[in-house]
Amino acid sequence: MCKPFVLLAAALLATLGGARAADLTDTEMRWLRAGWPVVNYAKEQQLPLDIVVLPQAKPGDAPLAMGFENKRCKLVLAMRGNPEAESTLTQIPPGLEGPVVQAMVAHELGHCWRYVHGAWHTVPAGFVDNIDETAPIADREIARLRHEMRDTRREEGFADLVGLAWTLQHHPQQYAQVHAWFAQVRDDQPVPGAHHDTRAWLRLTRDASAFGTVNGTDPFNQAWPLWQQGLGLEH
Repeated sequence: MCKPFVLLAAALLATLGGARAADLTDTEMRWLRAGWPVVNYAKEQQLPLDIVVLPQAKPGDAPLAMGFENKRCKLVLAMRGNPEAESTLTQIPPGLEGPVVQAMVAHELGHCWRYVHGAWHTVPAGFVDNIDETAPIADREIARLRHEMRDTRREEGFADLVGLAWTLQHHPQQYAQVHAWFAQVRDDQPVPGAHHDTRAWLRLTRDASAFGTVNGTDPFNQAWPLWQQGLGLEH
Protein backbone atom coordinates (compact mmCIF):
# COMPACT_ATOMS: atom_id res chain seq x y z
CA MET A 1 0.00 0.00 0.00
CA CYS A 2 1.60 3.28 -1.10
CA LYS A 3 1.94 6.21 1.26
CA PRO A 4 -0.50 8.54 -0.61
CA PHE A 5 -3.20 5.90 -0.33
CA VAL A 6 -2.54 5.48 3.40
CA LEU A 7 -2.80 9.24 3.93
CA LEU A 8 -6.00 9.41 1.89
CA ALA A 9 -7.54 6.50 3.81
CA ALA A 10 -6.66 8.12 7.13
CA ALA A 11 -8.18 11.42 6.05
CA LEU A 12 -11.32 9.66 4.84
CA LEU A 13 -11.83 8.09 8.25
CA ALA A 14 -12.15 11.60 9.65
CA THR A 15 -14.47 12.79 6.89
CA LEU A 16 -16.78 9.95 5.90
CA GLY A 17 -20.15 9.74 7.60
CA GLY A 18 -21.19 6.18 8.42
CA ALA A 19 -18.69 4.44 6.15
CA ARG A 20 -15.08 3.29 6.35
CA ALA A 21 -12.45 3.96 3.74
CA ALA A 22 -11.85 0.22 3.46
CA ASP A 23 -15.50 -0.24 2.40
CA LEU A 24 -15.24 2.04 -0.60
CA THR A 25 -15.41 0.65 -4.11
CA ASP A 26 -12.63 1.11 -6.65
CA THR A 27 -14.77 3.63 -8.53
CA GLU A 28 -15.44 5.65 -5.38
CA MET A 29 -11.76 5.68 -4.51
CA ARG A 30 -10.87 6.76 -8.04
CA TRP A 31 -13.19 9.77 -7.77
CA LEU A 32 -11.93 10.65 -4.31
CA ARG A 33 -8.26 10.35 -5.22
CA ALA A 34 -8.77 12.66 -8.19
CA GLY A 35 -10.81 15.22 -6.25
CA TRP A 36 -9.05 15.04 -2.89
CA PRO A 37 -7.09 18.33 -3.23
CA VAL A 38 -10.42 20.16 -3.24
CA VAL A 39 -11.66 18.28 -0.15
CA ASN A 40 -8.41 19.21 1.59
CA TYR A 41 -8.95 22.83 0.59
CA ALA A 42 -12.45 22.77 2.08
CA LYS A 43 -10.99 21.60 5.38
CA GLU A 44 -8.36 24.34 5.25
CA GLN A 45 -11.13 26.88 4.72
CA GLN A 46 -13.03 25.35 7.67
CA LEU A 47 -16.08 24.64 5.56
CA PRO A 48 -18.35 22.14 7.36
CA LEU A 49 -17.98 19.34 4.81
CA ASP A 50 -18.73 15.64 5.25
CA ILE A 51 -18.57 12.86 2.66
CA VAL A 52 -21.59 10.59 2.42
CA VAL A 53 -21.52 7.34 0.45
CA LEU A 54 -24.92 6.05 -0.60
CA PRO A 55 -25.28 2.26 -0.37
CA GLN A 56 -27.32 2.29 -3.60
CA ALA A 57 -27.91 5.04 -6.14
CA LYS A 58 -31.41 5.81 -7.37
CA PRO A 59 -32.26 6.18 -11.07
CA GLY A 60 -31.24 9.64 -12.23
CA ASP A 61 -28.78 10.29 -9.39
CA ALA A 62 -25.65 12.20 -10.32
CA PRO A 63 -22.49 10.38 -9.18
CA LEU A 64 -21.48 13.47 -7.22
CA ALA A 65 -23.80 15.97 -5.55
CA MET A 66 -24.02 18.36 -2.63
CA GLY A 67 -26.64 18.19 0.10
CA PHE A 68 -27.19 20.07 3.32
CA GLU A 69 -28.16 18.83 6.76
CA ASN A 70 -27.92 20.36 10.23
CA LYS A 71 -25.91 23.34 8.91
CA ARG A 72 -23.32 21.02 7.35
CA CYS A 73 -22.53 20.32 3.71
CA LYS A 74 -22.72 16.73 2.51
CA LEU A 75 -20.68 15.71 -0.51
CA VAL A 76 -22.76 12.76 -1.67
CA LEU A 77 -21.28 9.89 -3.69
CA ALA A 78 -24.11 8.05 -5.47
CA MET A 79 -21.97 5.59 -7.41
CA ARG A 80 -23.11 2.09 -6.46
CA GLY A 81 -25.40 0.72 -9.13
CA ASN A 82 -24.91 3.94 -11.09
CA PRO A 83 -23.30 3.35 -14.51
CA GLU A 84 -22.81 7.11 -14.91
CA ALA A 85 -20.12 7.02 -12.19
CA GLU A 86 -17.80 5.01 -14.41
CA SER A 87 -18.96 6.35 -17.78
CA THR A 88 -18.32 9.95 -16.69
CA LEU A 89 -14.70 9.09 -15.97
CA THR A 90 -14.22 7.20 -19.22
CA GLN A 91 -15.56 10.17 -21.21
CA ILE A 92 -12.99 12.57 -19.77
CA PRO A 93 -10.19 13.14 -22.31
CA PRO A 94 -6.86 11.43 -21.52
CA GLY A 95 -4.72 13.34 -19.06
CA LEU A 96 -7.60 15.45 -17.78
CA GLU A 97 -9.14 13.18 -15.16
CA GLY A 98 -7.54 15.00 -12.21
CA PRO A 99 -8.31 18.55 -13.40
CA VAL A 100 -11.88 17.71 -14.48
CA VAL A 101 -12.82 15.80 -11.32
CA GLN A 102 -11.30 18.54 -9.19
CA ALA A 103 -13.37 21.09 -11.09
CA MET A 104 -16.47 18.98 -10.45
CA VAL A 105 -15.74 18.74 -6.72
CA ALA A 106 -14.96 22.47 -6.62
CA HIS A 107 -18.34 23.03 -8.33
CA GLU A 108 -20.02 21.20 -5.46
CA LEU A 109 -17.93 23.18 -2.97
CA GLY A 110 -19.33 26.33 -4.57
CA HIS A 111 -22.79 25.17 -3.50
CA CYS A 112 -21.46 24.56 0.02
CA TRP A 113 -19.94 28.04 0.19
CA ARG A 114 -23.21 29.69 -0.85
CA TYR A 115 -25.16 27.64 1.70
CA VAL A 116 -22.75 28.33 4.57
CA HIS A 117 -22.81 32.05 3.86
CA GLY A 118 -26.61 32.16 3.88
CA ALA A 119 -26.76 33.14 0.23
CA TRP A 120 -28.55 30.09 -1.19
CA HIS A 121 -31.09 31.12 -3.83
CA THR A 122 -30.41 34.82 -3.29
CA VAL A 123 -29.08 37.50 -5.64
CA PRO A 124 -26.88 40.52 -4.85
CA ALA A 125 -28.51 43.50 -3.19
CA GLY A 126 -29.80 45.96 -5.77
CA PHE A 127 -29.87 43.39 -8.57
CA VAL A 128 -32.59 44.12 -11.13
CA ASP A 129 -33.85 40.94 -12.73
CA ASN A 130 -34.08 41.13 -16.52
CA ILE A 131 -36.41 38.11 -16.61
CA ASP A 132 -40.02 39.20 -16.98
CA GLU A 133 -41.78 37.87 -13.92
CA THR A 134 -44.87 40.05 -14.49
CA ALA A 135 -46.14 38.15 -17.51
CA PRO A 136 -49.51 36.58 -16.67
CA ILE A 137 -49.34 32.86 -16.02
CA ALA A 138 -52.65 31.14 -15.45
CA ASP A 139 -51.12 28.05 -13.91
CA ARG A 140 -49.51 28.76 -10.53
CA GLU A 141 -47.66 25.46 -10.67
CA ILE A 142 -45.99 26.48 -13.94
CA ALA A 143 -44.94 29.75 -12.33
CA ARG A 144 -43.53 27.92 -9.31
CA LEU A 145 -41.56 25.52 -11.48
CA ARG A 146 -40.19 28.37 -13.58
CA HIS A 147 -38.96 30.20 -10.49
CA GLU A 148 -37.42 27.00 -9.13
CA MET A 149 -35.64 26.40 -12.44
CA ARG A 150 -34.30 29.96 -12.45
CA ASP A 151 -33.01 29.73 -8.87
CA THR A 152 -31.32 26.38 -9.52
CA ARG A 153 -29.77 27.63 -12.77
CA ARG A 154 -28.23 30.59 -10.98
CA GLU A 155 -26.70 28.39 -8.29
CA GLU A 156 -25.33 26.07 -10.97
CA GLY A 157 -23.84 29.05 -12.77
CA PHE A 158 -22.00 30.19 -9.64
CA ALA A 159 -20.77 26.65 -8.98
CA ASP A 160 -19.47 26.25 -12.54
CA LEU A 161 -17.51 29.47 -12.12
CA VAL A 162 -15.98 28.19 -8.88
CA GLY A 163 -14.93 25.00 -10.67
CA LEU A 164 -13.30 27.03 -13.44
CA ALA A 165 -11.64 29.43 -10.98
CA TRP A 166 -10.17 26.41 -9.18
CA THR A 167 -8.87 25.11 -12.50
CA LEU A 168 -7.28 28.44 -13.34
CA GLN A 169 -5.51 28.53 -9.98
CA HIS A 170 -4.35 24.90 -9.86
CA HIS A 171 -4.28 23.69 -13.49
CA PRO A 172 -3.86 26.82 -15.61
CA GLN A 173 -2.38 24.90 -18.56
CA GLN A 174 -5.54 22.79 -18.77
CA TYR A 175 -8.02 25.65 -18.33
CA ALA A 176 -9.16 25.74 -21.97
CA GLN A 177 -9.69 21.97 -22.02
CA VAL A 178 -11.63 21.93 -18.76
CA HIS A 179 -13.75 24.86 -19.93
CA ALA A 180 -14.47 22.98 -23.17
CA TRP A 181 -15.53 19.95 -21.11
CA PHE A 182 -17.96 22.10 -19.07
CA ALA A 183 -19.30 23.68 -22.26
CA GLN A 184 -19.89 20.28 -23.88
CA VAL A 185 -21.78 19.02 -20.82
CA ARG A 186 -23.89 22.19 -20.56
CA ASP A 187 -24.79 22.22 -24.26
CA ASP A 188 -27.10 19.25 -23.63
CA GLN A 189 -30.19 21.08 -22.35
CA PRO A 190 -33.84 19.98 -22.63
CA VAL A 191 -34.93 23.64 -23.07
CA PRO A 192 -33.07 26.98 -22.99
CA GLY A 193 -32.85 28.25 -19.42
CA ALA A 194 -33.22 24.81 -17.86
CA HIS A 195 -31.91 24.01 -14.38
CA HIS A 196 -28.35 23.37 -15.58
CA ASP A 197 -28.21 25.84 -18.45
CA THR A 198 -25.13 27.78 -17.32
CA ARG A 199 -24.09 28.80 -20.82
CA ALA A 200 -24.40 32.52 -20.07
CA TRP A 201 -21.56 32.19 -17.56
CA LEU A 202 -19.51 29.83 -19.70
CA ARG A 203 -19.56 32.29 -22.58
CA LEU A 204 -18.14 34.93 -20.24
CA THR A 205 -15.25 32.71 -19.21
CA ARG A 206 -14.18 31.17 -22.50
CA ASP A 207 -11.04 33.27 -22.10
CA ALA A 208 -9.41 32.69 -18.70
CA SER A 209 -8.43 36.36 -18.52
CA ALA A 210 -12.06 37.12 -17.61
CA PHE A 211 -11.26 36.05 -14.05
CA GLY A 212 -8.61 38.74 -13.68
CA THR A 213 -5.84 38.37 -11.12
CA VAL A 214 -5.58 34.90 -9.58
CA ASN A 215 -3.04 35.43 -6.81
CA GLY A 216 -4.46 35.89 -3.33
CA THR A 217 -8.08 35.35 -4.35
CA ASP A 218 -10.09 32.30 -3.31
CA PRO A 219 -12.17 30.67 -6.07
CA PHE A 220 -15.45 31.77 -4.50
CA ASN A 221 -14.67 35.47 -4.49
CA GLN A 222 -13.00 35.13 -7.87
CA ALA A 223 -16.27 33.73 -9.24
CA TRP A 224 -18.46 36.39 -7.61
CA PRO A 225 -18.14 39.36 -10.03
CA LEU A 226 -18.49 37.12 -13.09
CA TRP A 227 -21.55 35.49 -11.57
CA GLN A 228 -23.16 38.90 -11.09
CA GLN A 229 -22.28 39.83 -14.66
CA GLY A 230 -23.86 36.63 -15.95
CA LEU A 231 -27.08 37.29 -14.06
CA GLY A 232 -27.70 40.18 -16.43
CA LEU A 233 -27.20 37.97 -19.49
CA GLU A 234 -29.74 35.25 -18.71
CA HIS A 235 -32.51 34.55 -21.16
